[in-house]
Amino acid sequence: MKPRYEWQKLRRAVPTPMSDALIDDLVRLGKYSSREEIIEKLSHEEATTSLWVNDTYQVQRREMEGGLVHINIRRRDGGPILRDWRHFQQIKNEMLGDECEAIELYPAESRKVDASNKYHLWGYADPSWRFPIGMETRQVDYTDGNVPGTRQRPL
Repeated sequence: MKPRYEWQKLRRAVPTPMSDALIDDLVRLGKYSSREEIIEKLSHEEATTSLWVNDTYQVQRREMEGGLVHINIRRRDGGPILRDWRHFQQIKNEMLGDECEAIELYPAESRKVDASNKYHLWGYADPSWRFPIGMETRQVDYTDGNVPGTRQRPL
């Protein structure tokens, strides 16, 4: 599925409860030590995470300690996202706010997670907070070829 350029606003969704069979499989596979551990983890996730969807994406927004927010993005069909920066920017805007910042981390190999087609942003829902990196001023041009050597697709 190729991402569409027309944006459909994310809407709140209700997560599917984990089945008893899946819980048993996770214990059997050694992912968790007991059913109680899984249920405790699920309860914590339910209290800190919200699920959002549109026609293309499923997004989880998880509140973390210190005001940090983890945004987990995947395509609804599970396939890889053929990256559209504007889509990720819009997801960030809807999950945190237009004037809030988020980053995507390319971690040390020892912390790499690459088990499914999911993408992760981390940010703060505080519009006054800024990362100590990035551009200082806004520069947006949606016309093609106004600046020599640059090209931009129109909105």
